[in-house]
Amino acid sequence: ITAPQMFGRLDVATNDWTDGIFSTLWRKTHKARENEHIWIVLDGPVDAIWIENLNSVLDDNRSLTLANGDRIPMAATCKVIFEPDNIDNASPATVSRNGMVFMSSSVLNWDPILSGWLRTRKQGEADTIKELFSDSFQKIYEFSVTSCVYKMKVLECIVVAQMIRLMEGLLPSKEERDAPVPKREYLQGLYAYCIMWGIGAFLEWDDRAKLETFLREDKDVKGDLKLPVIPPGSEDTMYDYFVTPEDGWVHWRTKVEDYHYPSDHTPEFNSILVPNVDNVRTSSLISTIANQGRPVLLIGEQGTAKTVMIKGNLGHHDPELHLAKSFNFSSATTPLMFQRTIESYIEKRMGSTYGPPAGKKMTIFIDDINMPVINDWGDQVTNEIVRQTSEMGGFYNLEKPGDFTTIVDVQFMAAMIHPGGGRNDIPMRLKRQFCIFNCTLPSNASIEMVFTKIGCGHYCAERGFTESVRNLVVKLVPLTRRLWQLTKGKMLPTPSKFHYVFNLRDLSRIWQGMI
Repeated sequence: ITAPQMFGRLDVATNDWTDGIFSTLWRKTHKARENEHIWIVLDGPVDAIWIENLNSVLDDNRSLTLANGDRIPMAATCKVIFEPDNIDNASPATVSRNGMVFMSSSVLNWDPILSGWLRTRKQGEADTIKELFSDSFQKIYEFSVTSCVYKMKVLECIVVAQMIRLMEGLLPSKEERDAPVPKREYLQGLYAYCIMWGIGAFLEWDDRAKLETFLREDKDVKGDLKLPVIPPGSEDTMYDYFVTPEDGWVHWRTKVEDYHYPSDHTPEFNSILVPNVDNVRTSSLISTIANQGRPVLLIGEQGTAKTVMIKGNLGHHDPELHLAKSFNFSSATTPLMFQRTIESYIEKRMGSTYGPPAGKKMTIFIDDINMPVINDWGDQVTNEIVRQTSEMGGFYNLEKPGDFTTIVDVQFMAAMIHPGGGRNDIPMRLKRQFCIFNCTLPSNASIEMVFTKIGCGHYCAERGFTESVRNLVVKLVPLTRRLWQLTKGKMLPTPSKFHYVFNLRDLSRIWQGMI
C-alpha cells in the first residue's frame, strides 16, 4: 500500500481530500462504544518511510497529522500493534517510542504446534503420534539441519506444520466419527512417510539418501519408524513407496498408468506427459494438500516439470464446480497489479464477501512467485499482499478505504526456481502459508523410460519403419541421456559463456527434433 493509499491524498488542483485506509480506521476508533477496546494491527515489514509518518502518533502528542491539516487524537480505548518480521530498517526514533516484544523462532519448536493439532484428533490416535514425535523427531530434524543442505531456508515450525498437514490429509477426517482408530503399525508408517515428505521434501536426492541411511541405521531412531523393506539388489529407495492402512508400504510403480503413444498421428510435443514414478508421486502429494484447501508451492531447477504437474493437477477438476486460473509474476509485478488481477477473477456474493462466480471454487496458480523485485529496504512488497490474501482471506478495498474485501473459496498454488545465485527468495512469512515440495530431476531409469515410450511410439511398424530403425531407437535413448549428462558435467557456465546451462529441456529438444 502506498503512502497516499494508507494515509490519504490531497488533490492539488481542487483541494479535495480523500481519506486513506489507516486514516479511515483511525477515525472509526472515535465512533466506538464506551469501554469498547479497538486494536489496530499493522502487520508487515517496517521501512523508514511510512512509519516516520506515524511519529506524531507514537510520541507524546498521540495524534495523527494528515496532509490536509487534520489532527485526529488517539482514542482512549485504541491500541496500536506493529507485527514485522524484523526492525532492521526502523529508525531509533521509532524503536524508542514502542514497547518491544521479541519472539525468537527457536522458542517455537514442534511441541506446541503438534499438541494444538492433536487436540482435534481422537485420544488413541493422538497418544501414539505424540509418542512417536517425542521419541525421534528432534534428533531427525537436527541431523537434517547439520548434515543436509535445505534447498530453501525454512524454520522448524514450517517443517512441523507441513508434516501435520500431510497427516491430516491421510488420516480419517474429523467428520468420519465412526472410523476406527488406525493401527499403531500404520501410524508408525505414516509418521515415517511424513518425515520423508516433511523434511525430505526440501532436499535433493543425495541428501535424501543421507537422511534414509540415518533413519535406517541410527539405533535411537529406527525402532520408532516402520520403513519400507527394499528387495535385495534393487535400486529403489524409501521415497519410492507410500503407505496404506490395508497393505502397508506399496511401491509408487503400482499407481503409474501405462502410456500409449498414438500410432496414427503425432501429438503436440509439449503436451506429452508420460506418467512415471516421479510425477505420479508429486501429483499425489499435491492432491493430499490441495484437497484440504491449502496452498502448495513447488520449487526446483528449470525443466523439472513444476508448471506441467500443477497444471495437470488443475486439469482434473470439473470446470462446472472448480475453476482454475494461472498467471506469471515478473520483476515488474506490483501489489496493485496482483490485487486487480484477483478482483477480476471474483464477484460479489454478500456484503463485502467476494468469491468465484456461480458459487464455484477456484484455484489460482502463480508461476515464478519469487520474481517480484526486492525494494531498497529488502522487502518483497508484492508477496506481502499475497501473504495477506492467503493468511487473512482478503485485502483492503482501495475504492472504499477502510472496508476489508473478504475472499472465500479461493486457494493458491505456486512454483518457483531454487533461491540463491542471484535469484530472489520469498518472505519467510509467506513460506509458512505453503506446503513446499522440491521437484528433483528424475532418475536415469525414469528419464530413459519416458523417452523410450516417445521414441519407440513414433518409430513404430505402423508408420513403416524397418526393424533395424526400431532397434536403433532403443539404443539411442541411453546414449542421448549419457551425452546430455556428460555435456552438463563438462561444459559448465562461465562469465563469458553464462548460457551454458544444460537442463532436462535440452534433452527433450533433441527428441523433439527427431520426431
